[in-house]
Amino acid sequence: MVNSRLKYLILCTLLALAGTGQAQNKGLVDSRVTLDSKDLLDSKQNDKRQADSRQAVPQTATPGSAQGSAAASAAAAVQLPSKHGNTSVSATLDADSIIIGDQTTLRITVKGIDGKGIGLPTLQELTRGGIEALESRNDTTLDASGKVESIEQQVTITSFDAGRMPVGVAPIRIADGGQAVLIAPSDSLVLTVAYVAEADTVECKTMADADYIKEPLTFWEVTRWVVYAFVLAAVVLAIIVILKRRKEHKPILALPGAKPVPADRKALSELETLRRKELWQKGRIKKYYTDMTDIVRRFLRNMYGISAAEMTTRQTLKAFHGIEDWSEESESLLRQLLQKADMVKFAKSQPEAYEHDQAMQFATDFVRKVAETHKLNNAEKEEGK
Repeated sequence: MVNSRLKYLILCTLLALAGTGQAQNKGLVDSRVTLDSKDLLDSKQNDKRQADSRQAVPQTATPGSAQGSAAASAAAAVQLPSKHGNTSVSATLDADSIIIGDQTTLRITVKGIDGKGIGLPTLQELTRGGIEALESRNDTTLDASGKVESIEQQVTITSFDAGRMPVGVAPIRIADGGQAVLIAPSDSLVLTVAYVAEADTVECKTMADADYIKEPLTFWEVTRWVVYAFVLAAVVLAIIVILKRRKEHKPILALPGAKPVPADRKALSELETLRRKELWQKGRIKKYYTDMTDIVRRFLRNMYGISAAEMTTRQTLKAFHGIEDWSEESESLLRQLLQKADMVKFAKSQPEAYEHDQAMQFATDFVRKVAETHKLNNAEKEEGK
């Protein structure tokens, strides 16, 4: 009995130990399988990432392609270097967006001069592509020894054309060792010019024609309309003749023996008459500047035959620059007058009260300065003869 119970206990113990070993072995197998599966998944993801990276590298690292080489060579052919030795040049705009007729400043900075001869762009070189260069001034910086270290050219520019205007900066000329070297800013400057559209709209309404009863016309009714037609034709013809003679600056009725009035005296008289009308004081500012510039343009036509009435401001200044009696002072007065008038007529500018009198002074001084220069030149010609 005892032996049978002992055998039974031993058998149960062995069975229990066998079950525990199987459970442990099963857990080890499961954990090993799970670990191997995770490693396999991570290995596949790593392989995929490496393959993607290997595919991406050839796509980005193609500097030697034909298209890239062509673009690089084209850029190198168009752009001048922005640096020569220690000398470098750069350009900036104070404002890259303006309203038509407004002004901004283009700043061209040249550094590292080291005593070299520097040739900055002129106003004519900077006026192109819709951009107009109005005036320029230079600020220099000296080093400890008193030599010029850098120069900043400040150019006032404007535009009367709407759109995106590339600001093409002319190259800087450098005298280095007896040879001329050209450098230009690498900055791509674009000026956006916005157009101020008219806000007023006009509504047109049409009315239906009223019905009427047709009646036969009498002789006197026909005669009356014929007389009206002749009178109307005579009035229209007279208006055409008057306008044509005024445009040609001729008297409406040519009196025999009448001595022509000098162009400067006539212009000054017309300016004085305009001043007494007090148009800008009555709020008719645009009319004031239009009449003032028309007087000045007629003076140029009477004095030198310049058809300024059909020219823009830029064309008028260019034509005046080519006359014999030109002077820098008179051109400056004419430019300031015409530009201020353009701002009022096209950009709807509202100048201060003192600016209206200042514009009238510009016009008066311009006429007097040109007439004075003309007399001096004639006197010199007479002495030369």
